[in-house]
Amino acid sequence: MDDRLDQALLRLAAEIAFPPTPDLRGSVVERVPARRRWPSAWPRAAALAVIATLVVAATAAAVALVLPGLRITTVPTLPTADPVASPLALGDPIPADTVDAGIPATLGSPDEAYVVGDHEVLSLVYLADDELPDLAGSGIGLLVQVIDGALDRERVEKLVAEGATVTPVLVVDAAGFWIEGPPHVVRYTDPGGAERSQRTRLVSDTLVWERGGVLYRIESGLGLDGTLRIAESIAP
Repeated sequence: MDDRLDQALLRLAAEIAFPPTPDLRGSVVERVPARRRWPSAWPRAAALAVIATLVVAATAAAVALVLPGLRITTVPTLPTADPVASPLALGDPIPADTVDAGIPATLGSPDEAYVVGDHEVLSLVYLADDELPDLAGSGIGLLVQVIDGALDRERVEKLVAEGATVTPVLVVDAAGFWIEGPPHVVRYTDPGGAERSQRTRLVSDTLVWERGGVLYRIESGLGLDGTLRIAESIAP
């Protein structure tokens, strides 16, 4: 059936008298102002080379190129990357440059920031680098949390029974604990009197202390001394 149809269409095409094709190029050229015409001496290859060069030059920014009979609009492709700490379920992401609490002076602004509720828990994330060792292959070098609540000290001390090592420390003049060992949960009481908790996100080495009704937590791979130096640079 397909072969018969092809043959019939070929015979029909041969019998149809098509009108002669008009000189479209000539009529178009006559209507285009002389200042907008391509120079007649330009070979086609040169014209194509110019267009290619303009397109390549435009890839770094969104621009519109208007050529006679041709409009090329290029839009840059912006790199996209998921936040490094998104798997940790730290809350809703916020612009890191809007954070004004819990920032260690020794590190400066965080790379990522997250909040839970109305800033009940603020988490600052610092990416791993030469000074901050990578934590558990996460790409994160340090996690600081600022929590609106009071530390349940008795429950922190009970972590010893769960195999953790709990060492009392002072962060400047605020009492706290350095916790080492298996993953753990730090419990606290929020301003409304409800019991809350924060679990270990990356490593079991955690520095926790309370100052002025605000609870601070730092997870890092720097050890007690290195983590204390960072904690002491956080303004109250």
